Amino acid sequence: MSWVLKFLRATAIGNVKGKRNHTTLSMLCPNHPPDEKRIAARNIRYCGECLTGMAENEGHRTHVNLRKVDGLVTSLPSEGNIVCPECANHCRLTEGQMGFCNLREAKDGQIVELYPEKAIVSWYFDPLPTNCVADWVCPCNTPASSFEGTRNNLAVFYGSCSSDCLFCQNISYRLMMKRGDPLMSPRELADAADERTACICYFGGDPSCNPWHSVETSKLLQEERDIRVCYETGGLISGKWLGKISDVVRRSEGIIKIDLKAYTPEIYHTLTGVHNDLVFRNFRKLSRMIRNSESFLVASILLIPGYIGVSEVRRLSNFIADCDPSIPTALLGFTPHHAMMDLPRTSHAHAQAAKEIALQEGLTNVRIGNLAHLSSEEYNFE
Repeated sequence: MSWVLKFLRATAIGNVKGKRNHTTLSMLCPNHPPDEKRIAARNIRYCGECLTGMAENEGHRTHVNLRKVDGLVTSLPSEGNIVCPECANHCRLTEGQMGFCNLREAKDGQIVELYPEKAIVSWYFDPLPTNCVADWVCPCNTPASSFEGTRNNLAVFYGSCSSDCLFCQNISYRLMMKRGDPLMSPRELADAADERTACICYFGGDPSCNPWHSVETSKLLQEERDIRVCYETGGLISGKWLGKISDVVRRSEGIIKIDLKAYTPEIYHTLTGVHNDLVFRNFRKLSRMIRNSESFLVASILLIPGYIGVSEVRRLSNFIADCDPSIPTALLGFTPHHAMMDLPRTSHAHAQAAKEIALQEGLTNVRIGNLAHLSSEEYNFE
């Protein structure tokens, strides 16, 4: 990234110098008295409670500014009549327009792939046990007993995403998405697995943008090796692919891990730049596929100070419990990243209060993750 691009990006984010995990860097929400300690990210200006009913805020403009600097489609296309079926955003494109994922465009009245039969993807081996979102319920994430030597996870990082999270911890996907590199076919990716590979996990970015590629890779692995298939996703999977993805995961006894992010539409849209109605529809559909005590579906909730407090956790937990109270749910500690560098890390008090609320709402398998990231910061997390 050139120094000019770095400067523009820093300006768009509004970087704050100094210790980035301290509440004095974030601002107090102007709609609340200072003694309430209702913190807000400077790039959003208002706390999560105040976003309800707010049509436009600084967060929406931050999405546009950052994506413009990074050379990406600035917002979800919604004005055209050529509809992309590949992820749940269902971009509505006009002739010649690019989709939000920067992978497809409208040409001659049809959706055309920029990289036919390939995906922008990289991979690495992650020794097991690893820090998987579902680590406490995953049978792969235990030390090997009969296998001699270390087993590994084939961690697959897609360089494209269906969301634009202001708190993203993996922003390298944006440069991959802009460049369209590196490219791999399903065959090339499947060949990366070796005799020590116990599981494959698609993440990124987000695998929802590359459903055909991940499904074809999974089929090859299931035909040739006994490898568990998992997805870590924001849940923006199109109806066209949800059944096919769930089939390859269930056949391998893998797990679909869905980051629910936020329940309130305005909070979700501000944080991610997209909408969450189809996320919850997909989660409910997947919950109906659970057999007995099978850990096929896992929910995660990132506890973002100022935005995902106990009231939002209550709404999310109530939704999960209504689907199935036994669904394993991970409450994850937030650390400052991307355009939310000024917020503090999640506090121990925040995480514990969130867990108590989740249990009160009827969830029976709740875990606090990222314990090492938790802080002693003081802020309002109601």
